[in-house]
Amino acid sequence: MIIAVYNPKGGVGKTTTAVNTAVVLAGTGRSVLLIDLEADMNSSISLGVRPADVHPSIAELLVRERQPADAVQRIAAVPNLHLITGAPALAQMDDALRNVRQPERRLADVIRPLSRTFDVIMIDAPSGFSLLSLSVPAVAEHLIVPIRAEYLCLESLAHLLRWYRDCRASRKAAATIAGILLTMVDYRRQATREIVDIIRVHNRRGVFQTEIPEDPRAAEAPSHGIPLVRYSRSRASAAYQRFVTELEKRIDRAAR
Repeated sequence: MIIAVYNPKGGVGKTTTAVNTAVVLAGTGRSVLLIDLEADMNSSISLGVRPADVHPSIAELLVRERQPADAVQRIAAVPNLHLITGAPALAQMDDALRNVRQPERRLADVIRPLSRTFDVIMIDAPSGFSLLSLSVPAVAEHLIVPIRAEYLCLESLAHLLRWYRDCRASRKAAATIAGILLTMVDYRRQATREIVDIIRVHNRRGVFQTEIPEDPRAAEAPSHGIPLVRYSRSRASAAYQRFVTELEKRIDRAAR
C-alpha cells in the first residue's frame, strides 16, 4: 500500500502528518517505509537523521546512481520503521530528470518495486508543482490532503481538487483521495470555525472527522529528532493516533 501526504501548498503540516502517520502505522506491527521527497529533508531530520547522513538518498535513486535497497535506512528508535532520506539535490531534480527516459514515470519506477518489501510506503510529497510533485499522484494509491483552516488555504484546496479531477479524467493520477485532514486547528482564532464549516460542507465525506489541533510541541519534537507521537502525550499526538485509526477504516472500506 502506497500512501502520499500531498498538498502542493507549503506550511500545511505535510511533514508532521507523514512522519507521525508512519510511526503510528509502524506501531501496529506493519513494516513501514517513509520516503522523504523534500529538499529540506524535514521528515528525515524529524526522525533524527542528520543532513550529513543522507547518502544515498532518494535523489541518487531517481537519477539511477544507486539501487533502492541501498538507500533504505532502519530507524532504530521506532521498530518496523524505515526511511529513504531527502536531500538538497531534490531542489534541482527537474533539471536532472531531463536526462532520464520518461521522467514522469521515474518516481513510480523507483517506489513501486519497494511495495513488495514493505506493508506500507508513506511519501512526504514536495511542495509546489514540480515534475517530482506532479508524479506523486501517479505512483500513490491513496492521498492524504492536509490543510490549515485559513482563507488562503481554501483557495489552494479548490485549485488542487480541480487539478486532481482533471488528472483523474485524463488517467494521469492513479491515487484516490483518502481524505482531507484539517491540521493546526485553533478555535481561538475568530475565523477558524467558519472556515472549517466551509471545508466540511463543500467536501462532505471527503474530510476526516479527526482534526489535528495547533500544538507547539509539534514544532519542538523535530529539534530532538523524535516524532511528536513519541515526544509528547499532547492533544495533537492523541489526534494523530485517532487519525490513523480513521484512515485505516477508510482504506479498508474503499478496498471492499
